Amino acid sequence: MFLPTDGPDRPRLRDQARDRLRTEILDGSIPPGTRLDDEVLAARLRCSRTPVREALSDLAHLGLVELRANRYTRVTLPRSDELIPTMQALGLLFAGVIRTTVPVLSDEGRVRLFHELGKVLETPAAASARVWPTVASVLYGALVAECRNPLLTTALRGAVDGLTFRLRHDDLETVLPWGLIRAGLVELRIAVDGRDGPRAERASRVIHLLPGRDGSGP
Repeated sequence: MFLPTDGPDRPRLRDQARDRLRTEILDGSIPPGTRLDDEVLAARLRCSRTPVREALSDLAHLGLVELRANRYTRVTLPRSDELIPTMQALGLLFAGVIRTTVPVLSDEGRVRLFHELGKVLETPAAASARVWPTVASVLYGALVAECRNPLLTTALRGAVDGLTFRLRHDDLETVLPWGLIRAGLVELRIAVDGRDGPRAERASRVIHLLPGRDGSGP
């Protein structure tokens, strides 16, 4: 049952419902494609349907829920044909953050990013795809935490969950060029270790399958 919401510092029912459902979606307790009934959710969460509906609307804006009026409300179902566009969207969103943030990383931030990149690189190549969505979510979150532009931080924090969630598809291993991506990750790790912003940005373009500045391949 949710906490009472009568004090100024108490979380609203809408926020509690959203955070609870977000956690359950991201940890897989509610799998992709699951239909969501606000009445059933309200009974399980022990609140009225209004905060549940508001929470589902919030999650739809984050990209974790799909709302189809008079048809269905369900957890977003990742699609194979969206995997490359999703990687490119992440690359475009984070290119500037990587360029400007890597040179001014705190010691703690540098170590954390270096460690997270190592998780993928230390995983056998055949298993990289399975760990990438989870590691990517943490990696982008760490970059957001280190970003010193509050406007960018606010905008990116809302985009990370929905986009990385769309990478949770069984075809990820076969659709994406993992040899190229891993090479980019090696470069990014070196750039993070040396706080080299331009090198980090170039590596990010490779990882996210973006063309070079001259329009050529990554």
